Amino acid sequence: MSLDLTNPTHLDELYHLAEQFLNKSNHSPDALLSLEAEQLQSPDTLLSHRVALKLARSKAIITQRFPAEKPLFVSVLFAVYKEHQRILTADEHPHGEDFLNRKIHQLHWLFDDSPHIDWELIVVDDGCPEGSGHIAQEIIKKNHHEAKARVLFLQDAIASDLPVVDGLTSPADSQKGGAILYGMWEATQKNHGPDVEHIILYTDADLSTHLGQTGLLLEPFLDPKVQTSIGSRRDPASVVVKKGTRNTRGKLFIYLWKRLLPILDDIVDTQCAFKAFRSDLANDIILNSIEKKFAFDIELLLKTEQRSPDSTCVIPLAWIDSEAASTTTDLEPYLPMLQSIVSMYRTYLPVNDDAEAFARLIESLTQDTWHALANHVPPEIADCNPADLGKSEIISADHLSKS
Repeated sequence: MSLDLTNPTHLDELYHLAEQFLNKSNHSPDALLSLEAEQLQSPDTLLSHRVALKLARSKAIITQRFPAEKPLFVSVLFAVYKEHQRILTADEHPHGEDFLNRKIHQLHWLFDDSPHIDWELIVVDDGCPEGSGHIAQEIIKKNHHEAKARVLFLQDAIASDLPVVDGLTSPADSQKGGAILYGMWEATQKNHGPDVEHIILYTDADLSTHLGQTGLLLEPFLDPKVQTSIGSRRDPASVVVKKGTRNTRGKLFIYLWKRLLPILDDIVDTQCAFKAFRSDLANDIILNSIEKKFAFDIELLLKTEQRSPDSTCVIPLAWIDSEAASTTTDLEPYLPMLQSIVSMYRTYLPVNDDAEAFARLIESLTQDTWHALANHVPPEIADCNPADLGKSEIISADHLSKS
């Protein structure tokens, strides 16, 4: 019942299981979806089987649903900051996950049987003081991955005064967001031809989300109305293993941002780093961004909704927590993110009395008063299903300010 996506033996078993499911279903995405639904109803289903089913269905989608006469190019990118240990192998460091080589292998497994689909992997160094980007370059060169993978440095974009990093004076001003936006912009710069569909996807550096699931994220783009496809860890059909205790702070965060941005009410998990965008949309929404830190996802989703209402598709995925040597474990990003979301509300949306009350509450919070509130989350929020936190005002801003 346990599964470690950093363990090579577990990964090999997942691939073996996925291939078995593919053969059993005759590579039918619909048959695999039905089997997933059956397994979801059984409490005895092995975790490895549930994850392998998502991998199998992802590959079946790629091989069966994407026609050869319609070429596709997929840009996959992630940011690195203080990943100098996890990027190594387990033999080289106790926290080593070899995540770069494994991500490349995952994409090869998914796409190699579909020659009309091409892809690239972009690593963006977010100003890492330990030189994660340079280590990535050496790994790519050593393993002959140059044809598929490359490394960018946020510092170079700032030095070149590129419009996508407007407002950044150094990489220290970015916390992931600046690097991802730069990577997305760079991906849009290459012309793949008028007949090639181009999708840009970003993920996290760790191995929590197996990239073999990319087909799940790409399938919605078969519908021309879909502009964005995002993974969710809060869908009933998701497979999630998260370490730690019940996160009531996360629910408080969801409730507060939903009071500010009700336009995104249908989205619960804004922070899952598994999101894909049509290239032309990405080219429009990444420029003039006001957020270059952890809340950048929300601004992209907000801009997408304003540009193309109801064009975002939410996809359940498998996500197995990988906390070893995490660069964000010790961070408390909720209050800075909420303050950034207040700026988004004031920039993009008309003044609303209800939202204004919550905006003023958030603007009044200090780290100390935030911690006091987060440590005494009212039960109306703490016990609420996250999907219901945006449907109505559960507690007023005034009530929260007195909690």
